[in-house]
Amino acid sequence: MFDHLFPVIDDLIRQTEQAAAGKPDQVQIVADVIQVTGDGGADPYLLIDTLIEGAVHTLGRHIPAERQTEVAAATVRLLLNRLNASGLD
Repeated sequence: MFDHLFPVIDDLIRQTEQAAAGKPDQVQIVADVIQVTGDGGADPYLLIDTLIEGAVHTLGRHIPAERQTEVAAATVRLLLNRLNASGLD
């Protein structure tokens, strides 16, 4: 059921399969760079802005037009869920 709510699950499965096949996990590399950047003292406001710009870029360039509204809505829901789970609502 969750795979319909958060299409990213399919991507995570694919990435796990790629990692098992010995291919570099590009998403994990980006996640690690973001964490190191934040922990390294980067301006948190600029970092959040950059992440949002990256999400918008990815949505506009790599998600088919017919799915962009759905994926944008799922992204907002995911952000709100994560904020809530972190006590930041």
